[in-house]
Amino acid sequence: MFVPITKDSYVSAERVHSVVPQEFIQFRRIKKIFQGNDVLTEEEHRNDDDHIKGTTSLIDITYGRSVETVIYMDSGQIILTSVDTQKVIDKIRHSR
Repeated sequence: MFVPITKDSYVSAERVHSVVPQEFIQFRRIKKIFQGNDVLTEEEHRNDDDHIKGTTSLIDITYGRSVETVIYMDSGQIILTSVDTQKVIDKIRHSR
């Protein structure tokens, strides 16, 4: 089931791995890694194959506001949102 996080942005509740408030240290680390990038894709190749070992994408749905919550998806995406952490958690719990 898709959950409306903001007016025009939805996430799949079943795919949410964790929801982290911006005060946590992990958020600071993410901010440093992705600073200045909207989307970052990492590809690692093995033995001259075009095998992709891992992909990570940063999705910013803050619409210019300050980041309040970081949503980690099980598919590797990291979503930044300006919605309060408790509201995001409540929306996801309600949909499950």
